[in-house]
Amino acid sequence: MTGTEFIQYENDLVTNSIKNPKIDGNCKRLLEEHMLETSSREVVAHIFSNAIRTLQYLLNPVTGEERKSKILCLGKVQSGKTGFFISSIAMAFDNGYDLAYVIGGTKKKLKDQNYKRISEEFENNPKVRVVDIAKSDHENPIDLLTLGFKVIIVALKNVGSETANLGTIETYSKELAEIPSIIIDDEGDECSPGAPKNKRRNSRAGRTHDVIVDILNNIKLCTFLSVTATPQANLLLSTIDELSPDFAILVYPGNEYTGGNAYHDLMDNSHVVEIRDSDTFSYSTPESFKNALNFFIFSLLFKLYKGEDRDFSMLVHPSSFTKVQSMVVEKIKDQLSHVKKILKDSHNLAYDSLLNKIYDEGKEICSDFIDYSDFKDKVSPFLDDVLKNISVFEYNVSENGRQSIEEEALDNSRFKIYVGGNMLGRGLTINNLNVTYMYRDSKISQIDTLYQRARWFGYKKSYFDICRVYMTRDLKQKFVDIVENENDMWTSIEAFLLTKINIKQFPRIFSLNNDKLRLTRNSVSKTVNLDRVSPGFEYDRTIDLKEEEIIHNREIFNQFYSKHENEGVDKQYGKSDVQHHFVIELKYTEFYSEFLSSYCFPRGSKFGSLSFAKLLTQVKNGLYEDKISVVVMRYKTGEFRTAIAGNKAIKELPQSYDEGTQYPGDKNLPGLSNKLHIQLHLVYIDKSKPNETIPLIALNNPITAFSVRYVTGDNYYEGI
Repeated sequence: MTGTEFIQYENDLVTNSIKNPKIDGNCKRLLEEHMLETSSREVVAHIFSNAIRTLQYLLNPVTGEERKSKILCLGKVQSGKTGFFISSIAMAFDNGYDLAYVIGGTKKKLKDQNYKRISEEFENNPKVRVVDIAKSDHENPIDLLTLGFKVIIVALKNVGSETANLGTIETYSKELAEIPSIIIDDEGDECSPGAPKNKRRNSRAGRTHDVIVDILNNIKLCTFLSVTATPQANLLLSTIDELSPDFAILVYPGNEYTGGNAYHDLMDNSHVVEIRDSDTFSYSTPESFKNALNFFIFSLLFKLYKGEDRDFSMLVHPSSFTKVQSMVVEKIKDQLSHVKKILKDSHNLAYDSLLNKIYDEGKEICSDFIDYSDFKDKVSPFLDDVLKNISVFEYNVSENGRQSIEEEALDNSRFKIYVGGNMLGRGLTINNLNVTYMYRDSKISQIDTLYQRARWFGYKKSYFDICRVYMTRDLKQKFVDIVENENDMWTSIEAFLLTKINIKQFPRIFSLNNDKLRLTRNSVSKTVNLDRVSPGFEYDRTIDLKEEEIIHNREIFNQFYSKHENEGVDKQYGKSDVQHHFVIELKYTEFYSEFLSSYCFPRGSKFGSLSFAKLLTQVKNGLYEDKISVVVMRYKTGEFRTAIAGNKAIKELPQSYDEGTQYPGDKNLPGLSNKLHIQLHLVYIDKSKPNETIPLIALNNPITAFSVRYVTGDNYYEGI
């Protein structure tokens, strides 16, 4: 792309928007050049493809009219939203804006991270100045603008005096009211939506919201970008509120991203390890943490053995209380010291026992080691390098925490263990985080607050094999349900944006199948239950059948498959040759007659013959169309599943999302996930007998009474 190019939108989506916005101006080109020094052309192109979406809502800065454009920019946790808003600023500068305000989060660590990143990205552009108003020696933005510079003002999202943080921005917004501005509200769901439910009792409740509103009202023409991965509060805020967004864009993650679907699509996802509720550090270091530490050490040894020279991190989130964090730090240091003492001496009596435990904790992730002896021989040259480079740091606002943070900034250890709470949550990027240990949570959790703690998300495809999260079963379930909520929200917004423009008209209705979760803080909007029916995916884990029943089911499957073998279609999902499914389209009445009516349901089945007989009656009565998609899953290879409970059940049936092969997961097959279909899984439990399959059923049912809990808020929503 050379010269100055423009983009023309066929329809004027926003009155008074820029009709022919530049997409290849000087600021964009210089920023692109700088990004290409550390990122591939594909990655940089993806970043700008997201930023271009903001241009349709970018107000024309030369009209002279008083206008506001408020855009909700929805990304994914740890997916690169900072790069998105930096590139959006560059493109705004190319389209006539001279001033940008970046409200950089409520925590100094995050604000400093933003300031550093913005300064670095624009360092090759002599016409741009970045000003941190917290620095006593910062340049005067008014003078810089007078000299012809493009100016970016960075501030903490805290309400203080008129000479600090948002107070200073408010002052500048008055003094520079005539200058068209773009405002970035990073982590835009935090504090900005305010606390409207508390206003009646306390007029100062939601003070941050009020100051941001004042800033927007002071500026004659401004485009406001609220950037977040958890927009529940922004959407559930009353649509007549002054910060309720007018428009929305989806900031899509890049190809290397591993997020909620990669970790929390199913309860048995191999990257999430379940720990007990009683595993706390109150009296001693829990065994589950020792296992997590052993896996961390294994991962470091394994990557060094593979020649991958990269720093890695571990995160421990024990509690929001700093006293608890300090106590945990001491116990972790003691445990690490104990491990180092044993492993530094191969003649120590406990050496082989401990190293073997480390091997056992990680051996399933690779086939490089035949057995423990082979592992020991291959990684022992790297053991000393690993052990001397692991350090523990406390991240919180306590005196110990502040001192530890200062020490960490000067520490050259390559492998760091961070222990903290809120400070290690929202917005903060932890370098190459691959192991997380997390326990303790509120009985009732807010989706937006809890999901922002998922620092284990990010661009980790290159080392996803060594990524693990250790958490309690309750937390595992919450994250699975949050991911379902996120998927539903993204799909709904994506569909809405195809037909609507003003996001105020978007129905604030979301799926939420966990009574221990609420959408956002009650001070913004209380979660309200709705009575709805939605598609559901159900399956059996029980294989409690007599041998003759298994043989019978196998025979009726073979008869059914033989009859329709020339009618179905082989479809490959993802890149793996294993993921070939055979899709047959036929009448439901036909499938019922040929298969379901004769199928022996296992004892304890979630279905039973009556479920399908009821659907047959409804089809015959004309309530539903007489058709069904039957998908024979992995029909070429069958599917091995681990048997449990004395061979009366399997550990899990569906296969989850696979980042490496881009397999979407059995529950999310493209073209099938939103329609009635039955999956036939050919399961075997003895690896030596792959032909002795047990046909099992999974049903995706958007028709019958599979109930999904739907929720909304209790605020005022236009058009609902």
